[in-house]
Amino acid sequence: MAGIKLPETVVDCTVFVNGIGKAGVTDKDGLKLPDIEEIEETVKAGGFEQSYGTGVFKKLDFEVVIKEIDQDIYVSVGAGLASGLGVNLTIKGSTIQDGVKKPFVATIQGKPSISQKGAETTLKGTATIFGYEYDGVPLCMFDTKNMIGMIGGVDYLATLRSHIL
Repeated sequence: MAGIKLPETVVDCTVFVNGIGKAGVTDKDGLKLPDIEEIEETVKAGGFEQSYGTGVFKKLDFEVVIKEIDQDIYVSVGAGLASGLGVNLTIKGSTIQDGVKKPFVATIQGKPSISQKGAETTLKGTATIFGYEYDGVPLCMFDTKNMIGMIGGVDYLATLRSHIL
C-alpha cells in the first residue's frame, strides 16, 4: 500500500530581469504565473445550451513581487517600455515534496507596470511570451506574436496558424 504524500510546495525563487543578473528573490505568495485558460462560447442548439472551446486563450496575466528594491529593475522596465520590446523575466525556483526537491523555470516577456510598497517591488502585466519548465521538462510555451500555444508538447494553435498564415 502506498503512503500518503505530503503536498508539494515552492521553497525558494530567484528573479532575473533582462539577463542582467539577479534582481531579487520572491516566495510562493509573491509569484502568480499566468493561468492557461481557453475562451469558451455558449450556444443554444437542439434544445440544449452547450459550451465549446474557441481555440483562443485568455490573456496571460502575471504578477511577481520581488522582496527587495533594486535600481536595475527600474532601469530594465524603463528601457523595455521605451523600446517597445518589454522586459524578460526568468524565475528559477525549487519545490519540495516528501524531502525531494525539484527545479522549475518560468520565463515571461511582457510590458509590466512597476510599483513599490515598502521594500517590495511588484511587476504586473500581461505576458506576450510565457514558458514553464518543471524538473527539466517543458510543460508549456505560449508566444502570442508567433501564435504558438504549446501545452504538454501539443501546439494547440498549429492548425489555426496553417489556416491563416
